[in-house]
Amino acid sequence: MCPPTKQTNTIPLLQDLPDNSLQDFMFWMYDLVSGQVVIFCKHDEYRVVDFRDLMRFGEKDIHLLGRSQIQSDPQYKICAKSFLARIAQIILFRMWYVQRGRVKTQLFCPYIGNKIPDVQ
Repeated sequence: MCPPTKQTNTIPLLQDLPDNSLQDFMFWMYDLVSGQVVIFCKHDEYRVVDFRDLMRFGEKDIHLLGRSQIQSDPQYKICAKSFLARIAQIILFRMWYVQRGRVKTQLFCPYIGNKIPDVQ
């Protein structure tokens, strides 16, 4: 067994991003080496490690990602499409960062036997 390191073990949580953070959006892709989604903008690059990190973006940014095709290697298309499915779920349940406190459902759970609520 390896001895414990003297480095800190805490990982800072990402802050919620202001809406329209992706105003200079170029494309997004699934990085098969790291298993992350990378969002490329003209001046910034965002790495999405977990599905829940997508909820850090505002409403306009979520809708922008939902309208954009995610790029990936053909072998990893299913992994990439799973992020796009989470975007659809965020839109359906309005789980972007401003609305998150009002969501009464458990995040990204299957709704087996439950009716999906109507979204107006």
